[in-house]
Order: sequence, then C-alpha cells, then structure tokens
Amino acid sequence: MARGDVESIMGRLRKMSEEGLTSVFNEAMSNQRLRRGLGRAGEQFMNNKASFDRNVETVLDFVNIPSKKDIRELKARLDHLSSQLLNLSIKLDRVLAKDKPAPAKLRAKK
Repeated sequence: MARGDVESIMGRLRKMSEEGLTSVFNEAMSNQRLRRGLGRAGEQFMNNKASFDRNVETVLDFVNIPSKKDIRELKARLDHLSSQLLNLSIKLDRVLAKDKPAPAKLRAKK
C-alpha cells in the first residue's frame, strides 16, 4: 500500500460512522492478503518490543538503575520476609505468654 492510499483510507475512516467502520473492518478481514500482512506486522512488533525491552534492561543494569523486573522481584522478597517476620512475632508472643508468671491474685488463691 502506498502512503497516499493509507492516508486516504484513514481520512475516509474518520468520516464514517460506527456502522461504516464495522463494514470496513469486516471487509478488510475478508481480504486474506491484508490479514496476513497485519499478522506479520503484529508478530514483528512483538519481536521488536521484546528486543527493545531487553536492551533497555541491559542499559539500566549497566548504569546500576533497577528495572521494573528488579523492583517486582525485590517486592516479592520483601513481602515474603515480612510474612516470616509476622509469623516469628506471633510465635514469640506465644512463648512469652507461656513463660509469664501468673498475676499475684491468682497465685494467692492457689
């Protein structure tokens, strides 16, 4: 498709109603060549995005800036440590409660 064709198609799409847009979409999807082209473009976009993400992560690592992935992993580790600390605190409270001497009133009645 030439650039002029794309621009004219986009101009017509802007002028159409929702019904017209649905009609154009259905017509485009019935064109096997256009469907294949859109599929290849989508695949190439995802490949480029994955490559771009890896490159950005490499650059961030090089300049010692944490990436989103690093922060998510750190958050998961902190959440795990926080839950372990809470469990330890509960266990410590139970141990201290068992070792605590009975109040003076209770000892006097015994």
